[in-house]
Amino acid sequence: MNIKAKKLRREGYLTGSISGREIPESISIAIPQNKAAQFMKKHSIGSRAIINVDGTEYKTIIKGVDYDALNHRYIDMTFQQLIADEKIHATAEIFFINEDKAKGFLTHALSKIDYKAYPADLVDKIEIDVSKYPIGTHLAVADLDIAKNDKVDIVTPLDSSVLHVLDHQHMSAEDEAMIEAAEAAAAGTDEA
Repeated sequence: MNIKAKKLRREGYLTGSISGREIPESISIAIPQNKAAQFMKKHSIGSRAIINVDGTEYKTIIKGVDYDALNHRYIDMTFQQLIADEKIHATAEIFFINEDKAKGFLTHALSKIDYKAYPADLVDKIEIDVSKYPIGTHLAVADLDIAKNDKVDIVTPLDSSVLHVLDHQHMSAEDEAMIEAAEAAAAGTDEA
């Protein structure tokens, strides 16, 4: 691909590359924006993908995605070739489902888990159904199924917090009035 990336982006393409141990030089690719958007609806960082370049298929994993939120378009994607006998560093995104049915207030600090595994043992995503956890639940990385899989080496610290389910705090009218008065006083001093 000899065309400059900036020109390709102006023409409605995103740029990307495929690299790997068996690829002497990384392969530059261009993907139409509409196809990239469709592709990313079903995939995320850490997902496997077969990329066809000039008739040659490459089994890959998505290593990185640059997205321009202001213009709502993908800019660049990076893929790593998968080799059956080589462990790779990968990322599994965490998706919290049924948040509207949660039994309490949710806090979650992590959005992904970093790990190493062979291609056959890769995990695309981790789904956590928050509706099944009672108030007081604290989930750490060590509590997730991926951490219990002996074919996966977790890189993210096992004691890292993934999810807390907390009781909704109810404030008395007196406490609310005190906070509002303090906020009003603070706002009055900021304006002076």
